[in-house]
Amino acid sequence: MPTIFYKYGWRFYFVSFDCSEPPHIHVGNDSDKVCKFWLTNSNGIFEDNKGFSKKELRQIQVTINDNIDLLNNTFNEFCSNYKR
Repeated sequence: MPTIFYKYGWRFYFVSFDCSEPPHIHVGNDSDKVCKFWLTNSNGIFEDNKGFSKKELRQIQVTINDNIDLLNNTFNEFCSNYKR
């Protein structure tokens, strides 16, 4: 599970076997909280949540939007060897 970066104690990562899906990012922390956002060209679109509050999800989305190019490029580069 390649980690892109950490921010506010959250780990921004993707799962290597998810390369068959459109670009997306998982976010988790040291507890059992985890969420998923689809990555579009301009922002992250909320997909799923387990444990994060609405306030945390908004902060996560801002972080995704601020780093959308890095997240998309890293996902696409890693998954370029996998058939989509």
